[in-house]
Amino acid sequence: MKNLNLGQNLKKIRKDLNLKQQDIAGEDVTRNLISLMENNKTPIYHNVANIISKNINAILAKRGEDIYIQAEDILNPERYESRRIANKYVEKLKKHLEEKNYELKIEELNEIENFLNRWGFIDKKVKIYELLGDIFYNASDLNREYYYYIKALEVSYEYPNMKERYKLILKLVYNCIITRKYHEAIRLCDFAITTQEDLTEKYKGIFHYNSALSYYYLGDFYKALDHIIYAKFYIAFDDYREMRRILMLEGVCNSEIKNFDGALRVFNKLLAIINENDIEEMCMSYTNILRIFVDKNEKEKVIEYHNKILEYLPKIDEHSDYFVQLLLSIAKTYKYLGNLNSYEEYLVRTLTLSCEIKEENSFTHSMSLLLDFYMENEDYEKIENLLNKYENNIINFHIDEKFGITLKFIYSLINQDKNWEAKYLIKRLLKKEEI
Repeated sequence: MKNLNLGQNLKKIRKDLNLKQQDIAGEDVTRNLISLMENNKTPIYHNVANIISKNINAILAKRGEDIYIQAEDILNPERYESRRIANKYVEKLKKHLEEKNYELKIEELNEIENFLNRWGFIDKKVKIYELLGDIFYNASDLNREYYYYIKALEVSYEYPNMKERYKLILKLVYNCIITRKYHEAIRLCDFAITTQEDLTEKYKGIFHYNSALSYYYLGDFYKALDHIIYAKFYIAFDDYREMRRILMLEGVCNSEIKNFDGALRVFNKLLAIINENDIEEMCMSYTNILRIFVDKNEKEKVIEYHNKILEYLPKIDEHSDYFVQLLLSIAKTYKYLGNLNSYEEYLVRTLTLSCEIKEENSFTHSMSLLLDFYMENEDYEKIENLLNKYENNIINFHIDEKFGITLKFIYSLINQDKNWEAKYLIKRLLKKEEI
């Protein structure tokens, strides 16, 4: 390729993209001038190469092809040929996903990064960074998933004709919600809704749903319900998958603001569209209805829905994230009903299984509840057993600098045999955090 002159390179690009000379000509660059350049009878200047690349990209965008030609591709034959190497990287990463091989060596990542930095292909950068984000999403490496998705989004702003950028934004939104960056998730949703011209009605609804979900986690249930109204407007009612998620969140938000009658109406609508074979969604709805009756202190109704959940429990995959959440809910119901032996039994099951499948939220919550239960009953032997069994998990809990300082103060007090002062400080901290 180094031996090709610029005219030959332009002709090769045109042929590779199945374009005619008149296709890439225009008011500023005539077909005759294209012919002269391809036959090396006139030089190709950067401003001309820029006009030609814009004409090419306009055609590719109409075709819906995910290719973006830059002026530098026309002016550097070696660069254009290097796009083939970029395509090989794309195929290699796709193969990782197809084979569910989510391990990438540092050397492999560095090689890709160095290649992209050298050539700066905008379209290939977006594609490769997004694929890397997909790989780390599947590997549950949330930090690197976010890193590559944000890089893909940043580069995409240099890609004016890019289609469906909103799908990339949505991947970032999901990551932000999982990593509790709720304000960023809301900003991304607003950005997508207000700026992405090719955003479909369905995706408008999905972005409003994710804004609602973020507001729910922030505890702003009224704003969440505002976005749910928009989500229901944009999502077709026969789109059962999306509508089920929306109705579930609507019912939960109404429960949180103590609009129990409204919540029950929503959950009954939800039950009407859930497939009877979808056991998880059915149980999720029953669980939320049960919580309403707990809040209303209607014990007979609590027992009714508790028994329904227990009936379905053996049919749910034990290694699903939802199964451990369901166990935790059952445990809390047993406590409400005064059956403390079953309360302890289901908390232990939740703790064991959540540790096995590495479901951190259920693990920490069930551990906290068990500790409270054993401390109330002064069952210190069981507390010691918990510590011995899960010591490594406890040591690996994330401790930020501020909490580290707190632990140092407590350690110092214990060293001075000031146990009362240490206990007092711990009690204040626990009360503050409402653990």
